Amino acid sequence: MTRQQDEPKILLDADVVIHFIKGGSHLKLASIFPGRLVMLDKVKQELIKHKSASISIENFLHWTKIPVIPMPKDVHILREYAALKKLRGEGESACMAVARFRRDYIASSNLKDIKSYCQENQIVYYTTMDILEFAITKGIMNQSECDQFIKEVTSKGSKLPFSSMAEFRKHKGKGV
Repeated sequence: MTRQQDEPKILLDADVVIHFIKGGSHLKLASIFPGRLVMLDKVKQELIKHKSASISIENFLHWTKIPVIPMPKDVHILREYAALKKLRGEGESACMAVARFRRDYIASSNLKDIKSYCQENQIVYYTTMDILEFAITKGIMNQSECDQFIKEVTSKGSKLPFSSMAEFRKHKGKGV
């Protein structure tokens, strides 16, 4: 068994995928966590609800080879998903329910929906900003590319909490 197979899967939520498509770095996303990213079918369904995004999402999945996996049929996961979905988004709810019982990680920037639940249930989550930091650490993107990514994403109407990687690192106490 390789090291990647031992590491938890990272369940992609819709907002992170949208950020990477808008930022023009969607093909780099899979290389940041090789073999670990997966998308639940519930998240894919949420993403392709809008016909205008459907082609982009299908292309993203085709080119990145990120697998789409069915929602597990485990009764504990399905009960948790049903309870979470009453108050949160469909994709976030699916990711959190699966991560809780399978000990997977989540990639989502929707902190309003996931942060407290993940903290209570000791679920590791990565935001888009965290993923950009991994991209720099692994040499897949440099700081300038990440800053340009942030500008692209925000100029296309998405929200990110920081306007540069330096600002993000300062907030995290990592210096500049």
